Amino acid sequence: MPARGHRLTRGAASARGYRAAVSGMPPDVTAVVLTHLRPRLAGDLVRSLITAEGFAPSRVVVVVSGDGGLDDPDLESTVRMLRLERNLGPAGGFRAGLLEAFSDPTVAWSYLCEDDVGLFDLPVPRVSALLERVETLGRDASQVGAVVAYGRRFVGRSGHAVNYVPARVSDSGLSPVDVAAWGATLVARSVVDAGVLPDPEWFFGYEDFDFFARVREAGFSVMVDEESALRMGSQQTTAGRDLAVGRRRPTDPAEPWRGYYMSRNFFALARRHGHRSWIAWHLVYSLRRMQLAQSAEERRAILRGVWDGARGRLGENPRYGRKVGEFTDEET
Repeated sequence: MPARGHRLTRGAASARGYRAAVSGMPPDVTAVVLTHLRPRLAGDLVRSLITAEGFAPSRVVVVVSGDGGLDDPDLESTVRMLRLERNLGPAGGFRAGLLEAFSDPTVAWSYLCEDDVGLFDLPVPRVSALLERVETLGRDASQVGAVVAYGRRFVGRSGHAVNYVPARVSDSGLSPVDVAAWGATLVARSVVDAGVLPDPEWFFGYEDFDFFARVREAGFSVMVDEESALRMGSQQTTAGRDLAVGRRRPTDPAEPWRGYYMSRNFFALARRHGHRSWIAWHLVYSLRRMQLAQSAEERRAILRGVWDGARGRLGENPRYGRKVGEFTDEET
């Protein structure tokens, strides 16, 4: 059952026009799409999961974090809609989605998707192939906690995480990484059974890094899909991300509120998973980000984030949040 404050609507898998167009998706995988203020992007992604990846509509959970939904009522009636009373951020939203996906004891994997991940150059379909690659690991397969589309590795003692792009696709097609953005990620039931879930107190900003770090600390491996990492390497730079998403939704630099959470939550990341030197380097990086900020609003957000992070504050700050989720046809 959904937690208090969550409303679940179960769609009918036989709704006309939204049957899976391909077969072969293992029946023990449930997709979880998290969306906030992006009905068209979320709708496009859900349609792709059904028609391209081959998910049965009953195996798609759409978590609507506060305002939003899908752009098609018929599509909403087909999949499982989990509506949260307010925006809980990626941390609380994916936590609710994981719990809903694994409430079915037959589900072994959850495929977590951000609502805008369809804008990136991911191989499609990919989920069935990923599961086959995990199985080729033999005895090590049981220790795989997550398979991410693009991952990062920490370097030195600064807490800086660099994007990992392999030179080529290896025989297994998988490489270990330290942390990752949510993107499009397979998460094993064993992770949630071990009590590892996104921490809702983080709300937004490094909440994904914290989750994957705790997956590893619990004894599981976090692997990157090498094919995806190679294809998307250029899109993991700031310029590459802006080019990939800029026609459909605001770019990260155009949302100065992000600077607050990124500046604030790195303190929690350093205290929980890093070294004392991480905080010193973070202060240096924050000063540089303030110098490069594109507006006074962004500079204030970064400064406020540093102040609140140093004092150990977490959770949502109502002053900082998304105002525009995606562009309309007139804006594009």
